[in-house]
Amino acid sequence: MGSWGPPLRIARRTTRRHFGRTLLVAALIGLPVFAGTVLGVSGRTSDPSGETLARITIGQADARLSVTPYGKLQPVETGPNLYGMPGPAEGHETPVRVPANFDPRPMLPAGSTVVRAPSEMGSVDIKGPSTTNGVALIVGEPQNPLAKDLSHLDQGRFPVAPTEVALSPSFAKHLGVTVAGTMQDAKGTSYQVVGLARPTAQPTDWWVFAAPGTRLMTPAESTDISWLVDLPPTADPLALATALSGKGFYLLPRANIVDPPVDFNGDAIAPYVAMTLVVGFGILEIVLLAGTAFAVGARRQTRELGLVLSAGGTPRDVRRIVLLQGLFAGVVGVTSGLVLAAITLLAGRPLWEQVSGSLFIAWQVPWGGIALIAALGLAAGVAAATVPAISASRQAPLAALSGRFAATVARTRIRKPAVVMIIAGVVLVVAGSGMLAAALAAARTAQSVAGAPRASATPLGPVVLVLVGITAVLIGVVWILPSLLGKLGGPARHLPLSGRLALRDAARHRHRTGPATAAIMMAVAATAAAAFAGANSTAADAVSYVPQAQLGNAMVRFGDDSGSVPYSTAIEQHIAGQLPTERVYRFGMIQDPDSPPGAGPLWMTATSGESGREYGFVGALVVVDPAYLDAIGAEGRKLADRLRAGEVLVPHAEFTKTGTVQLQGATTTTLKATYAGDFPKLELLRDQLMISSAAAAKLGKAGTFAVEYDLKRLPTDDEIAAVDRLLGHDGILVVEQGFQDPSRRILLWVIGAAAVVTLLGVAISVSLSAAEGRADLATLAAIGAPPRRRRSLAAAQAWVIGQLGCVLGVGVGALYGYTSHAAFGSPYFAVPWAGLASIVVVVPLFAGLVAWVLTRSRLPMVARIN
Repeated sequence: MGSWGPPLRIARRTTRRHFGRTLLVAALIGLPVFAGTVLGVSGRTSDPSGETLARITIGQADARLSVTPYGKLQPVETGPNLYGMPGPAEGHETPVRVPANFDPRPMLPAGSTVVRAPSEMGSVDIKGPSTTNGVALIVGEPQNPLAKDLSHLDQGRFPVAPTEVALSPSFAKHLGVTVAGTMQDAKGTSYQVVGLARPTAQPTDWWVFAAPGTRLMTPAESTDISWLVDLPPTADPLALATALSGKGFYLLPRANIVDPPVDFNGDAIAPYVAMTLVVGFGILEIVLLAGTAFAVGARRQTRELGLVLSAGGTPRDVRRIVLLQGLFAGVVGVTSGLVLAAITLLAGRPLWEQVSGSLFIAWQVPWGGIALIAALGLAAGVAAATVPAISASRQAPLAALSGRFAATVARTRIRKPAVVMIIAGVVLVVAGSGMLAAALAAARTAQSVAGAPRASATPLGPVVLVLVGITAVLIGVVWILPSLLGKLGGPARHLPLSGRLALRDAARHRHRTGPATAAIMMAVAATAAAAFAGANSTAADAVSYVPQAQLGNAMVRFGDDSGSVPYSTAIEQHIAGQLPTERVYRFGMIQDPDSPPGAGPLWMTATSGESGREYGFVGALVVVDPAYLDAIGAEGRKLADRLRAGEVLVPHAEFTKTGTVQLQGATTTTLKATYAGDFPKLELLRDQLMISSAAAAKLGKAGTFAVEYDLKRLPTDDEIAAVDRLLGHDGILVVEQGFQDPSRRILLWVIGAAAVVTLLGVAISVSLSAAEGRADLATLAAIGAPPRRRRSLAAAQAWVIGQLGCVLGVGVGALYGYTSHAAFGSPYFAVPWAGLASIVVVVPLFAGLVAWVLTRSRLPMVARIN
């Protein structure tokens, strides 16, 4: 032939003739193209950059000006940026202005326009249908053209008067009000609802929009106030930002949002390294599965390719024919994936906005990334056809014309380079995990000093070392798999007929079963790694969880702050009457008897005698009933005995080396103190000091700030709702049910993901095996095999491939286990035994069952000519 023309025509016709196989390969290529495009576009649009980021940040303004209470700010080396505002400069920590009362216009060039930026100012209490609800408040002027795209108006208009508000649709639905209706705050003040609106970020949450000067909230004197600024053409925003920073104002120019200053962080490389490996493994998995289909297709085209050779074609022409088939399948898959992704994005825009938690102002399409995904899809199609093309081109013309494609039965020796690569990969993983363990130990030491809630360690070097090691193991196992499968034929003689045929078929046709098993292994390795990550993350969350009350009890915190209610004996008794209460425990703080009503608690000072270091706390002397500690157990009874002896208990031994603490009131009182062991792990006792009720009565008045209700059983929803109505606010009553372990949900996701990927690989391999071995099955039927034999054989083939892939996948995924232990800061190496056992045992059996159910028992007779 000597040119690309005839191979191109033959490949095109073959592609159309075997349309089912073409669609299978196209689907394998198109699915990741579809998923990558949808995730890339939706992710980029929900987290935009450039001009779109500027639009949702400062609208149409030239800059955003933040008025702080300080006279000078710390300089920012990289220039003004969107993420983080500098604090006061040294020596300028004392406030010099109240931002809410300051007019920034005199500080700006002549001709500037300023508009109050819609900003979240905190939470306000609004009267709901049954209880008071805490809702986020946005104050500003969103109706101004400079604030366009910061908020979306669904109905009506934005508020312009202090007595007007706009509500988010979800909160308006909860209140049962519409435009032109009214709402009331917790103080009973009414406000006119003039519109329904949503912010660009978190549009489904509950929001209240109010105009500047609203009576819903008075900003604190230290609260920063933001303004949108439209500067005259002659102004230099960067020079102005530098000048204003020296006066306590932070100006963020639009150009610094569109093109932010570079702030390189070497540790940020690690996520991209992991992402690159994940993408690479995904492409390799596509190549393996699609290559299986091409290998079987090339074998079914044996006679056709033999005619090409006998008509003067060369092995190069045969390779071109098969490679062009891969290219055609890649084009179909990539095109279909891109078209379906575009339709899905446009039709599902409300869903993507809900999932991402932000409104899409403008689509942001990562054209470079999509082009790369498309190119990788095309390359995957060609790569999948490469090995089958080479194998097909090596066939002798006479053998090809007779339809014989020699099965590989020899050369089943284990390749030594693959073994070396696997061993080297394991060594790298062990070395990297050891380095991570050392880094975790150092992080835990630092955590104990700083008092951080959790320690974790993900240094770049060890993480990359582990990822490279896992990659080497994967490549080595993929390389060695055909040889392993080739050795399965020997032990097969000890199995029943279906198992024997399945193992020998896997060994004989390892061109098909090898890639399919490798693809299953890689996918299962990812799910096993996710299981390890979930187990260690859960273990870390469990150890850092601090309960609000004892297990099964209910806690109510009292106070005069917004969102709470003042304590009274009557309300305590009413709450106890609404719940299945067995006993009530009160917690208080010592107050100065000479202080006016409503004053805060006294200061406690614990002094370390050796170093002279003082530990100061506000309200740290907590009044606790010793009977509450008795209910905890032996450790609690030891603490309770010390309280009954009139001593003050400190939570850490270093808090007192002198055996005393000082109570700072109108006069300083020295109290006997001791460390009697660790305190119960409760939020209200963390790093506090305890004193008994009897001892506290001698020091002054103890104001009750919390009450814990010892319950006979967990309260019902109706009982909780009754307490919420009594308190006038939801969320004050907390029922402690302990740490909620999400491992069952994670386990279901892991098993489901492993089952899906296993079924995909098994389905491809078994269906291709059935197509390739149809003559063998017909011969079995002709010599008396029962109709159910085909089902049994398909189930056995599915189980063999699935079992081997799952076992190897769990082994590879386990290499990530210790890495996740350090990355998530787990207190121990958590192994998800239930998830791993389900993957290894249940998933392969399920794959075999599905293959048995979906396989036809009877087939039409075909001729056996080879």
